[in-house]
Amino acid sequence: MASYNEIVAFTKGVGVRPITFTNSDGTTAKQTYAPADPASRINFLAISSTSVTQKYMLLQLHNSVSGDVAPLGTITVPANAGTNGSVAIVSGLNRGNLPWLQIDSDGNPFIDLNYNMNLEMRLLSALSAGETITVTTSGGSYAA
Repeated sequence: MASYNEIVAFTKGVGVRPITFTNSDGTTAKQTYAPADPASRINFLAISSTSVTQKYMLLQLHNSVSGDVAPLGTITVPANAGTNGSVAIVSGLNRGNLPWLQIDSDGNPFIDLNYNMNLEMRLLSALSAGETITVTTSGGSYAA
């Protein structure tokens, strides 16, 4: 009987990448993570906001070869999330917003991605002048 590796081991570096949305971005999608290998995993999406109103962000998968885009779910970002001490940073990987998320053996949500399947986010309504939303993504490759 074949033996399978049941533990994901990142064999290449784990990368953390922040991107910022401003009023000038409108509702245009921005790439939050692009896998460099055929087997990559997103560990977290941390979202902070200086907006004085609640915002909604669409998480989507973009096939960079075919151009196809698949919505994965909408994430609610409360006003001033993570920026004033009274509202926590939003976990973009939460099953309340994304009930399909897988959970690892330690209880942590994750998203596995294939090469050319880029993770993107976009606002459903534009920010006001001077407001920003920052999305920090952590992911890595576990290709051998």
